[in-house]
Amino acid sequence: MTALFADLRYAWRTLLRTPGFVAVAVISLAVGIGANTTIFSIVSGLLFRPLPLPRPHDVVGIFTSDFSGPPFGTSAYADYQDIAARSQTLKGLAAHVAEPVSFSAQGATERLVAELVSANYFEVLEVRPVLGRGFAPEEGDPLHPIPVVVLSDGLWRTRFGADPGVLGRAITISGRPMTVIGVMPPGFQGTLRGYKLDVWMPAPMQAVLDPASDQWNRSNRSFLLTGRLKNGVAPGAAQAELSVLAEALHREHPQEWTDVRGVGRRLTLLTESRIRIAPPEARGPAVAGSALLMVVVGLVLLVACANLAGLLLARAAARRREIAIRLALGASRGRLIRQFVTESALVTCIGGGLGLLITAWATRLLERFQPPIGVPIRLELPMDFRVVGFAIGVSLFTGVLLGLVPSMQASRPALVPALKDESAGGRPVRTRMREAFIAGQVALSFLLLIGAGLFLRSLARANAIDPGFRARNGAMGTVDLSLNGYPPERGRILIASALERLRATPGIDAAAWTTLVPLAPGAASRRGMNIRDYTRQPGEDLEFHFARISDGYFETMQVDIVRGRAIDARDGPGAPGVVVVNESFARRFWPKTDPLGQGISVQGPAGPFLTVVGVARDGKYQTMTEDPVPFVYFPLAQEYYPVLTLVARADRDPAAAVRAMRASLLAEDPDLPIFSAQTLGEHLALTLLPQRVAAVVLGSFGAVALLLAAMGIYGIVAFTVSQRTREIGVRVALGAVRRDVIRLMVRNGMRPVVIGVGIGLVSALAVTRLLKSFLTGVSPTDPATFAAVVVAFLGVALWAALLPARRAAHIDPLVALRSE
Repeated sequence: MTALFADLRYAWRTLLRTPGFVAVAVISLAVGIGANTTIFSIVSGLLFRPLPLPRPHDVVGIFTSDFSGPPFGTSAYADYQDIAARSQTLKGLAAHVAEPVSFSAQGATERLVAELVSANYFEVLEVRPVLGRGFAPEEGDPLHPIPVVVLSDGLWRTRFGADPGVLGRAITISGRPMTVIGVMPPGFQGTLRGYKLDVWMPAPMQAVLDPASDQWNRSNRSFLLTGRLKNGVAPGAAQAELSVLAEALHREHPQEWTDVRGVGRRLTLLTESRIRIAPPEARGPAVAGSALLMVVVGLVLLVACANLAGLLLARAAARRREIAIRLALGASRGRLIRQFVTESALVTCIGGGLGLLITAWATRLLERFQPPIGVPIRLELPMDFRVVGFAIGVSLFTGVLLGLVPSMQASRPALVPALKDESAGGRPVRTRMREAFIAGQVALSFLLLIGAGLFLRSLARANAIDPGFRARNGAMGTVDLSLNGYPPERGRILIASALERLRATPGIDAAAWTTLVPLAPGAASRRGMNIRDYTRQPGEDLEFHFARISDGYFETMQVDIVRGRAIDARDGPGAPGVVVVNESFARRFWPKTDPLGQGISVQGPAGPFLTVVGVARDGKYQTMTEDPVPFVYFPLAQEYYPVLTLVARADRDPAAAVRAMRASLLAEDPDLPIFSAQTLGEHLALTLLPQRVAAVVLGSFGAVALLLAAMGIYGIVAFTVSQRTREIGVRVALGAVRRDVIRLMVRNGMRPVVIGVGIGLVSALAVTRLLKSFLTGVSPTDPATFAAVVVAFLGVALWAALLPARRAAHIDPLVALRSE
């Protein structure tokens, strides 16, 4: 222990004598370790950190397969009741679903997210309110909804000043008075990680908030099921029981429990580790994206390590005489290696500490990030033992590794030349290992730049995709009339009046209502349809995406009608039912006949049938990269729906259209919450947010890697110049011109660069194929990207080599010949 402290003291004194080296080394490592720790904190928060519940290993999620086959669908409340009553392996089972609500206080209305839950929800999760109580069994009675509510800690503090007297107080939610009975602990968000929940209400209140909903119908599958296993019960045993229960429910309710293939639906149990990300289907992409990010930041750290290793080799070469003297005085090689490792470990620990500060700052910034998606999110990225342990482990590993490599070489000097310090006398210290590190650094940086280039090209291609509508000068804003308790009759009056007011506003060319704006987050509404005179094939899925629209929609969104007519004022209540289909729908069902006049039913194969009056151009409905899919437009006037988006098109300024749209809605109801109010251009940009984030992240890391590589190239040329000062002086004295000196130095500096670019090029051709699923419209071996990166990298490398080479060319021969 005494020897260790002595090594640390000596290392500290030695490092203080070279503040420039320490600054470069610490900053390089801080960037590399900080980037790795920040990304690891995100990955840990999503994948590794258990849900903040007591005994999370007992928590399970249960899912009912969808009609079209996917296994992780939501469940009907009636099915939940049957499963909870019959299961012998579950200690408890709860149902829950998140819904938007409005909260009115002090003359203002805001939109909150409520979770409607079964009465035993808090009991199953084993979490109690810190104030008041949870729900009593009678408050979960489907036949007698009781208007009670439990508040989140955040809402209690921000809206009620953390007043304990809030218990028993009546508050207004979605236009209905409700009594506060409890407040949940800080940070509690149930099992929905990433969502910001504000209140909890008994599930029967869903029928009160939305009288049109048929909550107890087995076809209404909207609830998530979360349970706890009994002590000693394995997940496999519970799954076996659920399979038996699914078969029983299929026999008892064949219509609701038969899927598109004609077989019974399935019940699937997932352990807590599989439900940390919701929905479970998102786990695969999340793992793939996390792996990609960890690889990228790992490459950045390797580039920083290679750069620092080169600096350490140069530093060791400058200490040749010191090392030789210590060896001559009897110091062992192992003692010198230990000293070098101690010095590098000290540098990396300082860099790791600074990296943790960078991580703390970055994670706080990420936690405050709120994308404009209309749904509040809540990221939790705590600096827990996993994150701190990861940073310490990375720091120590890199410290030992970086200390070993130069110390192994530096501790084997030729003693007599080293004691004479002949390095300046015309025989330069060998730089082969430094050149190897530069080549490796260049190869890794090249890989990162290729990845960044591919994602930037992918983003450009995605931006060029035609979404099927024109965003220029367009605006949108969404309302949920059910949040303010509007019955259908009042709702119809409001949407008609607001639309008329907006259309009369100067500067507004067109306006319309729709239940779905293409490419909106979660734009996945589907319904089953029957085609007149069409025989459904076994296993054929006849559920299609759709939207309800008002007259003027196609004009406002500038979606072309390629045949027939658009939905217009003729298609009002009581008029014959009509629909407009897109080109893909028409091609699928009427490839050789006229689609106009054909019939579509949403109420069964016997009808009544709605008449196809028009065919609209295909567009993008869920993602920019999707293949053409069938889509159907229904008249909103014939199918009222309370959640609506008002779209408008201005003659010039889309921001003015946003303001006019808000004004027209608030003129009808000042308490009406409006969300996702933005231009269509902003909406379209949001759909490319993942690609944009990937391009920015990879581009940033690629730029950092390129900067580090340029520093390494500059360093090796500058070091070569310092070692060959006398040789350069001799060459100049014998008649060498400056151009020859520059060429010599640049050639030496560019040799490892060219080797590294070659290695990086071959590696990139093999590795980038793994990025295929992340790219849009770009080949993972895109020649233009590879060529651009090669030219850019060689240009930066040449610039980095030229700076010290030009300085070498101006060396005074007399001064150089006298140098020691």
